[in-house]
Amino acid sequence: DEILEMTRTLHLDSGNTRVLDLGCGKGAVSVQLASNLGFQVTGIDIMPAFLEEARKKAREYKVGNLCIFREEDILEYVRESRDFDLVILASLGGIFGSLKNTVAQMRTQIRSGGYMVIDDGFLKNEKSLQRIGYEHYRTHQESIEELTRFGDHLIQEVNTTGVSLKINEEYLRKIKNRGSELKEIHPELAEDIEAYISRQQEDCRIIDEKLEGALWLLQKKTHL
Repeated sequence: DEILEMTRTLHLDSGNTRVLDLGCGKGAVSVQLASNLGFQVTGIDIMPAFLEEARKKAREYKVGNLCIFREEDILEYVRESRDFDLVILASLGGIFGSLKNTVAQMRTQIRSGGYMVIDDGFLKNEKSLQRIGYEHYRTHQESIEELTRFGDHLIQEVNTTGVSLKINEEYLRKIKNRGSELKEIHPELAEDIEAYISRQQEDCRIIDEKLEGALWLLQKKTHL
């Protein structure tokens, strides 16, 4: 996993490193960091079902003592400053708006000299995308400028486009299969189901054709 390998390069103290996983979902990243690196991880998500899966996964990998999963809205959670060593925001798009605003929120959650991992992307050719949910994307140069607007150090950038394409293909396959099942059960909803599938296909097309996936590792500027 790219996030695990990127984090491993920091050589952080396994016994004392505290990690915040914003939008942790079913806990895949949180559990990996705890089981492979011994980090203490706090995962935040608003979906109870996802959090229950995350707790099960932590117990399965015998890191339940290292993982805490909390049901909260991350937009509310970041209102209070904290001092984690590392904060992760993966696959949540522009939930905080622009990359500049994303970094502004994330850096309130870490200590001076702490680290941020952001899994997002940038535009391949266009200057902007006028589609709901994609307005925050910018060119590569503009993205780097926004990421480093507060003087933080960009340590590493990894292109994740290939991984994103595979994830999208699998996602669409599952959506179509589930759609077929639902249409058999609820034929009266067939038109709505097809419309939903079409929207998902269009989103995946935009991601494939217009965006480059990127994983960024930054270090917060150290206070002198």
